[in-house]
Amino acid sequence: MKRRTKIVCTLGPACGTKAKIKELMDAGMNVARINCSHGDWESRSDWIKWIRELNGPVAPVAILVDLQGPKFRLGEIAGGILEVTEGQNVLVGHPQPGLPADVAFLPVPPGYVWDAMAPGDRVLLGDGNVEVKLGEKQGDLFKAKIVSTGQIKSKQGVTLVGRSFDTPCLTPKDLADLDQALYHEVDFIALSYVRQPADMIQLRDIVRKRDPFVALVAKVETREALKSIDEVIQVSDVVMVARGDLGLQMDIEDVPAAQKRIIFHCNTVGKPVITATQMLESMMASPRPTRAEATDVANAILDGTDAVMLSGETASGLYPTLAVKTMAKVAEKTDPYVMRSSRQNEAKMRASHTEAVAHAAVDMAQSIGAKAIVTTSTSGTTPRLVSKYKPAVPVLTLCWNARVHPQMSMVWGVESVYADIQMDTDQALSTAVQMFLRHKQIKLGDTVVMTAGYPVGTAGNTNLILVRTV
Repeated sequence: MKRRTKIVCTLGPACGTKAKIKELMDAGMNVARINCSHGDWESRSDWIKWIRELNGPVAPVAILVDLQGPKFRLGEIAGGILEVTEGQNVLVGHPQPGLPADVAFLPVPPGYVWDAMAPGDRVLLGDGNVEVKLGEKQGDLFKAKIVSTGQIKSKQGVTLVGRSFDTPCLTPKDLADLDQALYHEVDFIALSYVRQPADMIQLRDIVRKRDPFVALVAKVETREALKSIDEVIQVSDVVMVARGDLGLQMDIEDVPAAQKRIIFHCNTVGKPVITATQMLESMMASPRPTRAEATDVANAILDGTDAVMLSGETASGLYPTLAVKTMAKVAEKTDPYVMRSSRQNEAKMRASHTEAVAHAAVDMAQSIGAKAIVTTSTSGTTPRLVSKYKPAVPVLTLCWNARVHPQMSMVWGVESVYADIQMDTDQALSTAVQMFLRHKQIKLGDTVVMTAGYPVGTAGNTNLILVRTV
């Protein structure tokens, strides 16, 4: 396994066929993201079916369903698209008859954002490409001025700078999408606009009744979530640094430090973390990224991220497969520079005997020049903790749980296979070696460090280290 950092790809019309999805998989996609803000479940069901048909026995591509959350959006704009220029006067408010024909109109539906708007407020549209400054209010309309030239589209997101709203994270649409995600037994479900740990706890309470094995992803994109980041991480299985909306919720110059802080806290406790948004944005229309984008991907990896994510680049860009190949190359070149360990990880090392064994296995593998660390796992905890210490060799895991098996595709440096038969510890380790040998992840004569639990198949019971020659 040359590349340890995982790649999350957003599916969409640019890769909406089985052949295109196979291209993404061959190029290096580890996790397929289904964004519920766009599309329908007829297409999404096809994507899920195709991925599972194309998956092999080792390191299958996992499926992540990303719930939309309480996104505030514009209404329908006349003609669908409006080009605006700096200094242009516009009207903002509720659609109504008798609007002047010579002034552009931006429709804002009734609701939380409209109720909070006041003269002098700054409004960001889309990803912040266009800014509008609100002026005098007359009835259901604001006179406003365009601050930055750009393009406004129907249904674009609306952000009121410096304001947050006490809205439920799970909307009626989210609950309907959640029902479909659970029906399809997806591997990950992501919750948008998390503000506090209670939001993730609410989602888990709903999900646990139908599928206790699905992993939950907290998207950190609000100031409130950042303030309670340790608590949010604790009640989540995976965390996403959602830089798009995070960059609208705070000053853009604060986002890099926020990214590093989130990744640091996730690394400390061994929770997988994704870095997302605009990583190779120019590849929406260009076959090559900018130097800054390539460096951005590399820096996220050096920060300790488990996965890097492509959004529009694969969902609607002109070069979806090339974008994955490019990201994979950057990751492959950067991975060797990732620190094996860090001070905060060392400080937390003895939180459990499983973590102590994981840490020792990484040290031993380095000392003896092992070719791989082989683990068996029921819950995925052991490979995640081994990964936490960023070993220089692959982490090869035999999973007992068919639902946990694909979730390892989100964890840095881990590849997994699944076995559904009952066996003792010696048989389990021998089976793991045989399966990875058969799939050419290791070869005859290789020395491997092995970790397992006795008795086998009990979650959180890793208590054994062995050294073997294949």
